Amino acid sequence: MVKFFRCCKARVSPELLSKKNEKPEAFLPSLRMILFIFRMFYAWPDEQSLAPNALWWYRAKGVLFRTFFIYLSAAAQLAYNFTVTSREELFAGMFVLLTQLVLILKMEFFYKNVSKIQQLIRRLHGKQYRQSGNAEEDMPLVSARKKSTIFWTLYFMFSVGLATEWLVISLSLTTLIVPVWPVVDHTTPYWVYLMVILHQYVAIALNASFNISWDSLVAALLALTNAHLHRLQIQLMKLGHRNYLHPPKDAKRRMIAVSSLDDNARSVQIKSDADEVYNELLQCIIFHQEVTGFLRDVLDLFSGPLLAQLYCSVFILCITEFRLLTDVNTMADTVQAVIYLLCLVIQVAQYCYFGNEINYMAQKVHRATAFVNYPDMNIKCRKLLIAFQQITAVGIKCSAKYVFTIQLSMETFVTVRINDTQNILLVFGSIEIDDGLSSFLFGSAMTGFEITCVELEVVVTSAT
Repeated sequence: MVKFFRCCKARVSPELLSKKNEKPEAFLPSLRMILFIFRMFYAWPDEQSLAPNALWWYRAKGVLFRTFFIYLSAAAQLAYNFTVTSREELFAGMFVLLTQLVLILKMEFFYKNVSKIQQLIRRLHGKQYRQSGNAEEDMPLVSARKKSTIFWTLYFMFSVGLATEWLVISLSLTTLIVPVWPVVDHTTPYWVYLMVILHQYVAIALNASFNISWDSLVAALLALTNAHLHRLQIQLMKLGHRNYLHPPKDAKRRMIAVSSLDDNARSVQIKSDADEVYNELLQCIIFHQEVTGFLRDVLDLFSGPLLAQLYCSVFILCITEFRLLTDVNTMADTVQAVIYLLCLVIQVAQYCYFGNEINYMAQKVHRATAFVNYPDMNIKCRKLLIAFQQITAVGIKCSAKYVFTIQLSMETFVTVRINDTQNILLVFGSIEIDDGLSSFLFGSAMTGFEITCVELEVVVTSAT
């Protein structure tokens, strides 16, 4: 049975090669802005059309671009952390630096693996991934595109809007958006202050744009995987019932194949309905193997940076909620904290939402195998269906796995607890539900910044 599924995987690969003239932007509308931002960073080269010298210059411009806007900001922030004297300033500087370091990790990962990422996107233009023209089977693709576009739009709107709000407030108070080294104060010429704050705003906006595009690209790939699993579920529900739902105009007509070995063409083989059902079931199995293989390739490729981003986002999310409850006094600070909190929530929610949809849709695919017209199948087709049911019964666990494992599900999003076993960094979060009223109890304790062991686990509380 293992050899059979390996054979199916090998058979589907040549069929799913994409055409060279197809553009990824035409497949998913949200990819237009995502790839536009990647091209702005010189991170999306066309390796097939660029000459080796042109490709080298393209990558060199990308290094210069991110050095001026990304690495320079991170270096200035790092130098600032060595000049502060108070603990509050040190905490604020470390949070900003932590965000920048995670972004640099994601950016360098993207530049290093851009060929593999482009191959994944081109893979979506394969024959079986395209729209079939059937409105019912194409509806999941339309839904996936809408959802991924909504997540990207909200994420971009809140992030860039927050950076613009920081700029306006800083200009009105003649302060910097983020305190950096060298220090800019009231003795600094105004034109120098304007240049520094303009560089900060552009750098923050570009950082946010690349971070949003990176996260939205992974979320879009997960959304499309869920959509194709939904298409597979619809196809399985119809398997063996097509002749009953849509009978042919000529019920006595049969597809025949004339043997080329018979010169007199006397032997004629009639293709029965059982053979047609067998072929349809085989195509569903091949499609299932291809979609699950695509999901496995996506998770294997992006798990490392994705895991680091989730740990960083959850940590800053807890600290932001703590500051919002204890350390925010003015309306302007409250609005900034709420918008920043929404950005973090969207960033974590899109991974967990689409991962949860994949887990649930895999179960629906398994249940759909029970609706196949089993009594009218022959023995060979029944054996194939039983083998496929055993494969789908395992389900799909969508998770980011690299040293540690985080399950991408709504359970992870609902309640997250970060537990440091060495008491170096401890952030507790819990949700208590009583008679429909929920209260968030949050405590924070910090004794240092050197994290040796951080374990993320899911705690699900239910109403009693």
